[in-house]
Amino acid sequence: MDILEDIFGAQVQYESWNKQGALPMYIAGSYIFSVAILNGCRFIVLSPTGELVTLPALKKQIKRIQEIDNVPVVIKLPTISLYRRKKMIESGIPFFTGKQAFLPFIGTFLTQEDEEAKKVAKFMFSTQQLVLLYLYNDSKKMYVSDATKKLPFTAMTMSRAVKQLEATGLFHTTKDGVNKVIESDYNRRELYEKVKGYLSSPVRKTGYLNKAEITNDMVLAGDSVLSEETMLNSGKVMIYAVYVKTFSQEKLVNELIDPGEQVKVELWEYDPRQFSENDMADKLSVALSFEGNEDERIEEAVEELLEGVWAD
Repeated sequence: MDILEDIFGAQVQYESWNKQGALPMYIAGSYIFSVAILNGCRFIVLSPTGELVTLPALKKQIKRIQEIDNVPVVIKLPTISLYRRKKMIESGIPFFTGKQAFLPFIGTFLTQEDEEAKKVAKFMFSTQQLVLLYLYNDSKKMYVSDATKKLPFTAMTMSRAVKQLEATGLFHTTKDGVNKVIESDYNRRELYEKVKGYLSSPVRKTGYLNKAEITNDMVLAGDSVLSEETMLNSGKVMIYAVYVKTFSQEKLVNELIDPGEQVKVELWEYDPRQFSENDMADKLSVALSFEGNEDERIEEAVEELLEGVWAD
């Protein structure tokens, strides 16, 4: 059944709209146009053929269309993010999706449509790296094009990561000209507290390695970072992190035999050098690596470590 018929319990008639020729090409080519008649009310339905334009641009386009045919203009979307829904309602722009409708001239049916957010228990590690990049960013706005240059992702992986961010409702995307921008309404500390439930420890596996086999791909991690950055005393064995895809796991042994000759190695799901400074893994990733740790000394040191991040 048609979603509008399902919501409003009345038959919807659809007709073609043949006045695109009176519109500029950039508008006419951006949508599939049709006319719907519901409960005696006639309105134009716009189905974007690509990515929907920014809100200010959309308002101007709707105004231009209504200069030709003065009836309500409704945007038809496959899905809608919580942030876009909020902004469109505030702006009085009618829309409907496969699950909800905002037609103020007829009626409204809104639901928590963003099912993807419910499915996201944990981020992909590519999304986690994008979050870290955002948290280390000096500005509340981060251009996706800049993030693509800094992270080792394909365009498809980046697109999926951005969608996961949007699905939480903690992030939203806007446009600056042709550039896509990631933003959040929260400051870095607030955002971390809200988003950390989606983040995971980067550590896949641990083992021990002879000191002579330490490579330049490794950086200090775990307790060794805490002892450098907080009041925590250093442990009996140094801890390093290395990207799991660039290290042969066969080199690791499970047994610590001689702390003077061995180091502990954490194999990470992403390159610990990505955000490292001073040959140490980044502080947020180190904090996440202690996920599930119940040692009060470690918990206090992690809190102290994070205070250093927010103070930067």
